[in-house]
Amino acid sequence: MTTLSVSATPSLGADILARIRNSSTFLWWTVLAMLGLALVCVALQFVDTREVNGVSTWLKPAKFFSSLAIQFATVGWALSYLPAAEQKARMMRMAIPLMLLMGWGEMAYISFRAARAEASHFNISTPTTQLLYSLMGVGAVLMLVIAGTVGARLWRHRRDGVMTEAAAVGLIAGAVLGGFAGAYVGAQLSHSVGGDLSDATGTGFFGWSTTGGDLRIAHFIGMHAAQIVPLAALSGRRSLVWVAALLCALITGAVFAQAVLGVPLFRT
Repeated sequence: MTTLSVSATPSLGADILARIRNSSTFLWWTVLAMLGLALVCVALQFVDTREVNGVSTWLKPAKFFSSLAIQFATVGWALSYLPAAEQKARMMRMAIPLMLLMGWGEMAYISFRAARAEASHFNISTPTTQLLYSLMGVGAVLMLVIAGTVGARLWRHRRDGVMTEAAAVGLIAGAVLGGFAGAYVGAQLSHSVGGDLSDATGTGFFGWSTTGGDLRIAHFIGMHAAQIVPLAALSGRRSLVWVAALLCALITGAVFAQAVLGVPLFRT
């Protein structure tokens, strides 16, 4: 009599969640909390009609809670590909909590400003807001540096498998590309280059300008190289990992140049 067996191999989604949960308890609960708070901010848009720059005052915290949840989940997933000894190394035990502290600090400030229907980014109207905006920028840089550091450590183990290499390349590319575009935006004290300065005419949830250049698009694509590159690794081919990384770099550069020239990527 032949017995049919069902494979116990977990699905891709279950494997990713397990890796995040097992790599760092702090990361796991932070990701869940930030996703929950993103939903709260989305809901608040329906009961609080106040606006900042032409859109709901709660849109920015909703976007940033979502973005940080994705970034932290990616770092947690990538950590799982490091040897256990390196995951528990002193540097990692210090770096990950620091990254999370910076993330929660940034979200506390963004949410505080949203609750007051005030701008958090580019708000340098008083010495206090100048200081807090600068601290938020320092925190953002530290979060990217830590993500890039995890990528650099993974790079030393790239021969362990194509996914390990992809996680390394993705985190490093995301830190470099996203960091470059983000730093430029911060230095300009604006994400807009020409066009309508109100987000009311932007593209839905993202709010990207349809009337002028928008530097946020380059920052978005550059940051999400951390997720795009590992997706290419599902093919099992290292060559596609590097093709994905190259495309992320080229597209980030192209949309950055387009934004600097004041040309919208999307038009209405």
